[in-house]
Amino acid sequence: MNLRTFIRRYCLNSRLATHALTRLHKSLSLLVSYLAQQGFDSNTWPTSRDEGAYDRRLNSLCPELAATVFSHARDGIILVDPFGRVIAVNEAFTRLTGYGQDEVLGRELNAHRLVRRLATFYTPMKNALDFHGHWSGEIQSSHKNGREMTSRISISAVHDRHGNVQHYVALFSDVTQMKQRLQLLERDARYDALTQLPNRLLLAERMRQALGKARLHQQKVAIAFIDLDGFKALNDSYGHDWGDRVLEIVAARINATLREGDTLARLGGDEFVAGLVGLQAVEDSEPLLKRMLQAANAPIVIGAQTVEIAASIGVAFYPEHGVEIDGLISKADQAMYLSKKAGGNRLAFCPTRFISLNSEA
Repeated sequence: MNLRTFIRRYCLNSRLATHALTRLHKSLSLLVSYLAQQGFDSNTWPTSRDEGAYDRRLNSLCPELAATVFSHARDGIILVDPFGRVIAVNEAFTRLTGYGQDEVLGRELNAHRLVRRLATFYTPMKNALDFHGHWSGEIQSSHKNGREMTSRISISAVHDRHGNVQHYVALFSDVTQMKQRLQLLERDARYDALTQLPNRLLLAERMRQALGKARLHQQKVAIAFIDLDGFKALNDSYGHDWGDRVLEIVAARINATLREGDTLARLGGDEFVAGLVGLQAVEDSEPLLKRMLQAANAPIVIGAQTVEIAASIGVAFYPEHGVEIDGLISKADQAMYLSKKAGGNRLAFCPTRFISLNSEA
């Protein structure tokens, strides 16, 4: 029998829950070291004939063993009585929260800022503890210094031989930085790093939802494909840093013309796509599209340089030109190329209608 199996078996006999063992197994190296100091050989664990002797010996060491794990664990550990009052905390608790033992012993956790919005999860937590003896989840909490934290917590009920709750054991860790990293990764996966606009992935997600709503309410959605006229030549002349700044400025200007619920996304390079939602008729999009064209056409000043730039915009509509976002983007892209062939700086409606800033053809 290996060490992990032996300790797991012993702890199960001691009425510790499996989920708590998962966290405690992180401290196995500490347990091995401690038991070795007490004369246990980690390579030769007991057979069925001498398990009783090992059980008796381990039982005699149990208080010391528990104290060692309690004081050396990296996670915070809180013991709470059946009435919710704190009866013990370890050193990691103080390190993670800033609260010393004298500030929490005998008091309820929600007496501090430590646990925020307790009412939002108290009922499901209590139900889980009553019926399953365990609850785990993430809570919003606060360090003593006021810093907001996200804590991952696992609570187990410890019962006596009659099945009555003696106390609760809570293990928790600060996962704030991990959550922040995950949020950054999620943002990077859905937003353009240069302009901070949604990328193609997020555009597709939003437009699928918009098309579903449009179908339900018998509305129209305009998909506008935007390409800057002559951007490559300007970028080559002034340099990529200057070109990036132009993209940032144009993106911000166009985005400022949109309504709440509309989306402007950058596909890459100088290509953008706007989704205009909740339209009752095709004609409702024209004032919005003209404002976008005007925003892209405004002079740009960077340092001592002032340049004129414009855009070609191709437009396709749901449901006239397609019912899937990929097909609508493709149709709008084709219309945009027709705009460029006609001289640029104009709107091209799928299939062949054009509007410039000054006239309609």
